Amino acid sequence: AISPAPRLRASPAFAAPPISAEELANARPTPDCIVERFFFADVGNLIAPGGVGKTTLMIHIAAHIVLGRPVFGEPVRKPGPVLLVTAEDSREILVARLRAVMDAMGLDDAGRATVMAGVRIADVSGAGFKLTEVIGDVVLPSLNLNTMLEAAREIRPVLIVIDPAVSFGVGESRVNDAEQGLVEAARRLRNELNCCVLYIHHSGKANAREGTLDQYSGRGGSAFADGCRMVHVLQSLDATKWHDITGETLADGETGLILARPKISYCPPTGDIYIRRRGYRFERVQAAPNARLEKAEREGNQVWQLLTEELRQGRFHTKATLEDADAGKMTRKQIRSALSWLEVTGRVETRDRPGIIQRGARQYLHPLASPNADGEPKPEMAENEVVASPAENPFLASPPYREINGGEPSRPVLSPVSLASPNSDGEPRRGEAGRESDNADPELSTTVEDDL
Repeated sequence: AISPAPRLRASPAFAAPPISAEELANARPTPDCIVERFFFADVGNLIAPGGVGKTTLMIHIAAHIVLGRPVFGEPVRKPGPVLLVTAEDSREILVARLRAVMDAMGLDDAGRATVMAGVRIADVSGAGFKLTEVIGDVVLPSLNLNTMLEAAREIRPVLIVIDPAVSFGVGESRVNDAEQGLVEAARRLRNELNCCVLYIHHSGKANAREGTLDQYSGRGGSAFADGCRMVHVLQSLDATKWHDITGETLADGETGLILARPKISYCPPTGDIYIRRRGYRFERVQAAPNARLEKAEREGNQVWQLLTEELRQGRFHTKATLEDADAGKMTRKQIRSALSWLEVTGRVETRDRPGIIQRGARQYLHPLASPNADGEPKPEMAENEVVASPAENPFLASPPYREINGGEPSRPVLSPVSLASPNSDGEPRRGEAGRESDNADPELSTTVEDDL
């Protein structure tokens, strides 16, 4: 365990010498790369909700870095020791997890010996070991940082993992100041050890529930993400989302994870990594090329069917009202995506509502069948015969846009002055056989029209 350092504080050095020719020639735009498109010799954090398995995942990654093996397909450029500093789980728990990870990797005796020597664990749980403190109402790196530096110089790690970040700061009463203090402490470790310093950080509750993957998914303020040069976000995927993305099915006992890399300052934007976990084995799975397209088509068809059925019932939907409709338990985000897909594929368009509109929106979403090569709907197709809009009573307000009766749309309210079903131009059809029943009282209808 790391012991607290004596309370001695050196004055920070400050100098601004001119740039020499040698310095200009040798300056590098990026620090040392530890793992390609993953870790560089700078400050980063890994954000995840509690219980997702972020600590165990980092043990898996640490073993690969020590051995110089690729991390989920990304090559290790600078293999070496990894220092895990834990204020949450005990050393015994982490050693047991490391043993299980090595078993899942199928390491031989030589590989196990390399990992046991290279993965170092410092347990400061329950010791109140803080990397920052408040001095004169300013959050500064604490003197404990000196102790960590002395121990780390002996190990010469390429990666330091600090777990969890909240246990090493001054609390959340001054959120951004506390986070910036942790960033400053990590920068000193980076400067003196030329290594990557990675904080394990918890997600905010709302972000965890919504499964956000952006760099500001962590709890607290924005200073942490802004000060870090690498931000990774880990979220779990349920079986449905996993299948939608990968096209594969999760077996009993398996968990689907997505590891996003929304911010890495020293390389081009990188894609998400999908990980199948079974016990202590982590395996990367590639996204299926057509999985997202199939999902978009399936959800688009579901919304198209809803629009068609609602239109038959005399209900004219806008984007706003559709989001409140029962679309097979689809979320608003899914409905918006489905509508975008329908618009792009030419299966829905905005039309003016027929008749005289006394209240409500004057335009609505009209479903179209599959378009032909010119983008126009195919009128000869059966599905196009059932998507023509019904007539709206010009003298009464439109019926409620949504009524549920046993899970099915209710029958439309018929008025004695309602007109027959319109033709494709929105005008009522007259004189057609079998249409007399559509007008309950033709004489009354004629009288009203003559009065107009």
